[in-house]
Amino acid sequence: MLALSPFRVGIDVEQIRPLDVAQVDTPVLTAAEREAVMALPEGPDRTTAFLRCWTRKEAVLKALGIGLTTDLTALESRGWAEGPAHVTTSALGSPSTWRMATVPTPAGWVAALALPAGADRPPSVRLL
Repeated sequence: MLALSPFRVGIDVEQIRPLDVAQVDTPVLTAAEREAVMALPEGPDRTTAFLRCWTRKEAVLKALGIGLTTDLTALESRGWAEGPAHVTTSALGSPSTWRMATVPTPAGWVAALALPAGADRPPSVRLL
């Protein structure tokens, strides 16, 4: 995926695949995220929720230009299921909020597009 915009944006996409979320969530999810994700039944719903959280965090870090070089628990995704979401981060020392725009994906994939909270229009997104 590619996102073009006159302001900073970040985008990430992941294929939904079997994961043992309980084994990989510790360095990724905050306590609130973990509680919400682990409340789902083990299987595709839990895996999709985890990957949705992951892609949102990675999209924000790409927008910030730092990638996966920071502690992922420094970012917290709210509204982690389908629908509106925000990610708040202190990854660079000062808090900032990013909103997540909906990105259509083929079945079996999940994607996140991070926009500054005050962005007035969505960027152009292209599937490659």
